[in-house]
Amino acid sequence: MPCYPIIEQIDTGLAPAGAFELFKDDRFCFFLDSGMDPHKLGRYSFIGSDPFAVFRSRGNKITLTQKGQAEEICGNPFYELNHLLNIYRLDSGSLPVPFSAGAVGSFSYDLCHFIE
Repeated sequence: MPCYPIIEQIDTGLAPAGAFELFKDDRFCFFLDSGMDPHKLGRYSFIGSDPFAVFRSRGNKITLTQKGQAEEICGNPFYELNHLLNIYRLDSGSLPVPFSAGAVGSFSYDLCHFIE
């Protein structure tokens, strides 16, 4: 059964940076601000915090934390992350925004060993 995101525009009267101030102290908060032309893709900024899952790896040791429970996995972080993203895949169809689901985070240089 396909899953669809719920998207609602909320007019706060705040600029994106001002809206992020409300979330900046939350766990794992992020702010993807668009500095582009507001009449193109620049009209979107994304703010999020307190994720339902946290994926961390060091070498081939991976920790997936969900609902306060940590699970240890061994493997290639790229393969395991891809598997996780497939589990939570949304049918985006024709959504009004370019980023409706996925993962936000960072990759370190040390992951090059899984690519080379």
